[in-house]
Amino acid sequence: MTDMGMDTSVTGVPPAVLLLRIVLLVASATVAGIGLLRPTVASVRRNTVVIAWIAAAVTAAADLISLLWLDTNPVFAIGQLLLAVAVPATLRWRTPAACVGFGLLVVLISEISLSHMGIEFLADTGYTVGVVVWLGLTLLAPSSTGRLRPRPVALTLAIVLALAGVLQIAVSGVGFDRRLYDTGFGLALLVVALLPIVVTGLTITLPTRRLYPVGALPVVVAYLAWAALGAIPRPADLPTPGVPLLGEAAGVPVLVAPQRPGRNLVHLPDAATVNGVKAVARPGMNGAWAEIDLPPGRSTVRISRDGKESTLPVDTGSGPAGRTVDAECANAALGGLIGGSRVALTSCPSDALSTGDAEAVHKLVDYLAGRKIPAITIVGDDSPRAKAAAEVVRRAGIPVSDTEQPNSALVVVAGWSGAAAELSEVAAEQTRKPTFVDGIYLAPWLLTAPLLKSVVSSAVPLRFDPRDPQTLAYTVALANAFPGETGSLGGLDQWLAAQGQHPDPSVRLYASAQVDAMPMDNTMDGMEMAYPGQWVPNGTIVPISGPLS
Repeated sequence: MTDMGMDTSVTGVPPAVLLLRIVLLVASATVAGIGLLRPTVASVRRNTVVIAWIAAAVTAAADLISLLWLDTNPVFAIGQLLLAVAVPATLRWRTPAACVGFGLLVVLISEISLSHMGIEFLADTGYTVGVVVWLGLTLLAPSSTGRLRPRPVALTLAIVLALAGVLQIAVSGVGFDRRLYDTGFGLALLVVALLPIVVTGLTITLPTRRLYPVGALPVVVAYLAWAALGAIPRPADLPTPGVPLLGEAAGVPVLVAPQRPGRNLVHLPDAATVNGVKAVARPGMNGAWAEIDLPPGRSTVRISRDGKESTLPVDTGSGPAGRTVDAECANAALGGLIGGSRVALTSCPSDALSTGDAEAVHKLVDYLAGRKIPAITIVGDDSPRAKAAAEVVRRAGIPVSDTEQPNSALVVVAGWSGAAAELSEVAAEQTRKPTFVDGIYLAPWLLTAPLLKSVVSSAVPLRFDPRDPQTLAYTVALANAFPGETGSLGGLDQWLAAQGQHPDPSVRLYASAQVDAMPMDNTMDGMEMAYPGQWVPNGTIVPISGPLS
């Protein structure tokens, strides 16, 4: 078995590698079929022996090329080579040839079903066995007067191939939709499933002597399509109106929310042009953002980046215009998407103060009251969440002001945009004089790297540990799906909900600080200081309290 047993999710396979894979599989199937079916005939015709040697030589050459120039498992490649050559060498004997042919069939199944399990492995096995047996019977041409009944066997093989092809469509993730006829992957699936059905019809209508030779052509073509599936990019899920879309264009991931008629927010890892609108960075947020208008129904979003232009299909449906979406809402939806959720976006985190966030804010101000903080300066906005959170702060009994007071603590309950503006001013003011000497405290939903790094230090009440493996699994998945994006509370909540999980209900106060004192190529004793999945890249966030009560 070589490492050319590519998974169907692989993209960008060079044409030469794909051709080598197809030649190797077809040649191996031919040799395996002749050896496996050797007991069905008293003697092997000379031309069949010649074909067996040619197919074995092609298999050996393909294995040698893959050993020399590709990342190949040498044990399986050499094993396949030896088995292929052994088949024609043992054709004068029935049992040895059949045993060697069976061994080559096992290697062939392992090669084409590499990394597949369950139903996919069953489909691979059924299809490979069907093709190998059909080729063996075609080239050996056993007599119909013997114990083998060619027509019932042919009908059985054709049905097995057809069922395996339909099963492959079912497990491919494409489904019976338009992707079957307007994508290369879908067309290959159709060939895999439909040609065996044609062969089934041939087994009923053709005379026995012509059945296998005529049916061999569609069987081989179907097998070529099956072998090519591993190198054809699998099409993305069809856009669902109202469900934010995470796609790819111009070589980067693209997020479109809410994917409804009217104003939509588009997010990319870096600067680009979207439908003629420049996507640019926004304060306190990762990547680049653009607002565009989309018409009802199917359309495309044009992405131009680094001189490359491509399109992303969208489908906004025929319903009413979608709600306004901000960057925090889009980031939360992204967390749900990478977690597997495909729920329509009908609400955003700023629409209401959740029970968990209300408890976190309440425990924060109780903590400040316990420290005898003389005053609180609160910064909010007009969102329902900020207004409710501000009311929780005001009920704590500490003097509260909307403007900076001497010896006060700053509590920010605004959304991302308002918090970015406030923290930018505070950072500038801190360079001139002591500012908010009793600390800067951020609401839980402001846990996002650009905001935390906009000031030297701040504190956030959280009901989860950012260092916990459960939450790091979210940030790693996020970084893999959308490079450069960092985690947020809304994204974590959506990701956990999509997987049926929940965060720790206890609330602790965490301090965040910029750590940039030892760059040294971001390494120390061989260990990276910055790694994918950090909540605050090149920074730190640690608990500074036990569970707050």
